[in-house]
Amino acid sequence: MKTGNHHSAPVHVSATPTVNLVLTVTINGQILYISNNCKEILGYTNDMLIGMSIKNIIHKDDRFMLESYFFNKQQQSECALRVLKSNDDIIWFETTIEPIYYSESEYEEILLTMKVLVEPTTNRVHEENRLDSLLSSFISDDPLAPAKLVDAPILIDEAPFPIVISKLGQIVYLNREATSLLEILHPNEVIGNSIYLFIDEEFHEVVAKRIEQLQNGFRLGIIEQKWVKQNKEKIYLEVKEVPIYVKDEIYEYIVLHDISSRKSFHDIIHRSRERYQRIIQNSIDTIAVIYRNNWVFINDSGVKMFGANSYTEMLGKNIYSFLHPEDHDQVSEFIKIVNEEKKEINFSKQSWYTFQGKQVYTELIGIPTTYFGESAVQVIIRDISDRIKAEELMIKSEKLSIAGQLAAGIAHEIRNPLTAIKGFLQLFNDDFQGKQNYFDIIFSELNRIELILSELLLLAKPSEIKFKNMDIRTILRDVVTLLETQAILQNIQINIDFMNEDSVITCDENQIKQVFINLIKNSIDAMENGGTITIRTMVTNDSIYILFVDEGCGIPKSILERIGEPFYTTKEKGTGLGLMVSYNIIENHNGEIKVDSKENEGTTFEIKLPRIK
Repeated sequence: MKTGNHHSAPVHVSATPTVNLVLTVTINGQILYISNNCKEILGYTNDMLIGMSIKNIIHKDDRFMLESYFFNKQQQSECALRVLKSNDDIIWFETTIEPIYYSESEYEEILLTMKVLVEPTTNRVHEENRLDSLLSSFISDDPLAPAKLVDAPILIDEAPFPIVISKLGQIVYLNREATSLLEILHPNEVIGNSIYLFIDEEFHEVVAKRIEQLQNGFRLGIIEQKWVKQNKEKIYLEVKEVPIYVKDEIYEYIVLHDISSRKSFHDIIHRSRERYQRIIQNSIDTIAVIYRNNWVFINDSGVKMFGANSYTEMLGKNIYSFLHPEDHDQVSEFIKIVNEEKKEINFSKQSWYTFQGKQVYTELIGIPTTYFGESAVQVIIRDISDRIKAEELMIKSEKLSIAGQLAAGIAHEIRNPLTAIKGFLQLFNDDFQGKQNYFDIIFSELNRIELILSELLLLAKPSEIKFKNMDIRTILRDVVTLLETQAILQNIQINIDFMNEDSVITCDENQIKQVFINLIKNSIDAMENGGTITIRTMVTNDSIYILFVDEGCGIPKSILERIGEPFYTTKEKGTGLGLMVSYNIIENHNGEIKVDSKENEGTTFEIKLPRIK
């Protein structure tokens, strides 16, 4: 973009004092937002300017002045700026600069509201000529003497507010209020001196730019500056400057207003605002503002809850892109009520999605507020995901209690006939001559049934568990031998892939066998068309990992989160207790179970157990 040295006069526009452009920029000058009429006024589309540095469209002679306002940390400032249009023409704006505070005392964005400056009109020239007629006779005609008012008109000297008149920054006149404000003991001695003697050094460059604009005939907006009294005491002033024409020359007519007391009050308000900002930013709840269904403010807790990298990643985003579809209508009605009835509303149990796709359960409070003068809703959102999980755990606990009671009854009912079967079978032991192997298998399976019944009783009343050191590979081989026949009948092959390292754990052998049997049988049931089950071990210094990988139908994502719940099963004849018992056993062995599954591809169960060296 070209930034030539243009000095053309401002364009003729209507004198209606409306805001023409609105921008928000970062403190580094990057444009975040610009109103839609920028195409009409400047010739640029929004997309061309958003993301660009504002310096690219500001006249080079005005850039430093704009930057000084950015870092001045005032609540609000005004100045005149030259902006380059897309065709390299110049347009003058009266600009209000206001920082937008988001955290503590630092602001991260700046709001600029800009009005096209109006060229001097005939009426204004007429008014200035009237002032010319009052002052021209009081300007010294001595070309060698410094410019000064020989004797000021009484209406200026007796004005109830401080007035300073200068020529290119050289003081030619101060009225009584000005000498009193600046505590000047001998006013005649400062006539002809530079006005910069009474202005704090950090404002010198800004003042120089404003004097240049005054010499071009432009009326400037009010600006806040720091001045210095003759006794070196610093004061805060609001400064209003206009050009006046005397004997065809332009003078700077400066009106001062002492705002030191107001500044002190603003500092108190600002510190209060900082405390409020800290409360908002340090709140554990999300505090945000919704305007036209978009996030326009969100605190750090909200950024963290939604998994965003920064608050700017959230700003401008539509709230419904995060909200669960089932809650859209309710939240829309909620916002409508807050806006129309102007009252605080509580709304519980809605869910949102984070940037990572995680679901978060919340409850919120809506409070009516405004955003740039228009209705908006401030919301306080509390993450209740942990509470929901706690409620779910209570439900699971209740189910587990019921399961324990049922298991105890079932176990006792089965044990009675089982005892009779074992007793009579032992009586027939002599009849099994030559078929002792069959007898041993039958008796072994009956013992296993008793063992399973004992495990069911654990749901109602945990019994003593006997731990001993075992090699996990030995247990796995025993389980594979037991289930291999059933797998072959269903055209399923069980492959083992064990690391050739000691894989010793401290465990209750029967309980661990029960877990492995449950997982392998689940894999067999999931592979109706046959396939392969792979059992693999991996060993680290502290842990042993056992993986059960099948090629079955997989588990849908909606079901995956509920794996391990009592009575929750996808099997037609299942009870949902197998995996629940397995999860409890592994947890009692200080281990973990993880499951990963893809529909129509298969499922992997990973068990992690502590290793004994």
